[in-house]
Amino acid sequence: MQQEPFRTVMSSLSALGEFGLIERLAQIVTPMPSAPALPGAGGLLLGIGDDAAVWTPTPGTRVVATTDALVEGVHFDLRFTSWRDLGWKALAVNVSDAAAMGATPRFALVTLGLSRGRSLEELESLYHGLADHAARFAVQVVGGDVVSSPTTFLSVALLAEAGAHLLRRDAARPGDQVAVTGTLGDAAGGLRLLLAGRQPRTEAERELVRRHNRPEPRVPEAALLRDSGVRCGMDLSDGLLGDCARLARASGVQIELRLDAVPVSAALREVFGEEAAEIALAGGEDYELLVTGRAEVLRAAAERLRTAGLAPLSLVGQVRERSEGAEEVGVLDSRGERYTPRLRSWEHPL
Repeated sequence: MQQEPFRTVMSSLSALGEFGLIERLAQIVTPMPSAPALPGAGGLLLGIGDDAAVWTPTPGTRVVATTDALVEGVHFDLRFTSWRDLGWKALAVNVSDAAAMGATPRFALVTLGLSRGRSLEELESLYHGLADHAARFAVQVVGGDVVSSPTTFLSVALLAEAGAHLLRRDAARPGDQVAVTGTLGDAAGGLRLLLAGRQPRTEAERELVRRHNRPEPRVPEAALLRDSGVRCGMDLSDGLLGDCARLARASGVQIELRLDAVPVSAALREVFGEEAAEIALAGGEDYELLVTGRAEVLRAAAERLRTAGLAPLSLVGQVRERSEGAEEVGVLDSRGERYTPRLRSWEHPL
């Protein structure tokens, strides 16, 4: 995709005007006419430039919609988050929500709230980050809005498509195994380094910061899990403990996790040592997948993921009948004894 180079001198947004800015940003995220369409997919009829976007869904699919907002000072800090990384992440968290349903992301709408003092170069960098991630999963940015705001924020609405089967939070059943993709805690470890004011010095520290700034939604993994017969799943955005509780609540079950089975990366262990397991339990923004299913289904899916060179699937616990008064999520240590985590998962402040 051809992209206009940054200006060497900052332009005045007020001189450019709202519509001039929208046109400028649209050039970054609008694909070239020759961009390939998804095989068998419905087409975009009208994108950026009209009052609304219009598209024809792929025949036989259902529309899946999600939205997420990132607010400065709550979800990101521009002292250590680049504008390009912010653009990537704003779209990635929505793509991850679509993947968590077993859906294919298609079209995005972006609403941008700008505080005073922002430059054209910053906004172009933001949209280059959006374009980077959009190109990764053939997502088209088809419209949105730009408004003045006391605080900078970025809100993305994503439209996706799904077939007959979905991954749902309410589909866990007693006797299921619990599994996750990839490794957990890396993004939380990277955020800890940034909040402490530490510039990453080692390759391990750089990897943790990268996992925080540029999450990788598990889109192909979710499709393979869905096609392997998995029916219960969600993405891990707020930490394994907290998201297991949400899944257990939706399904009316209890979940029992094994601490020594939670997958932890070599980078997280190198940087945080014995604390790595706790961070993996509670740390958020992994954007890995949390799924449940019968043992034989998950074993077959794990082998298919391995053969395809995708993120590995690790069994980390089991689903049990809900007992009166029992906690929704329990953790066992390596001896099979009850373990009380010292860290709690992220909860959004209201």
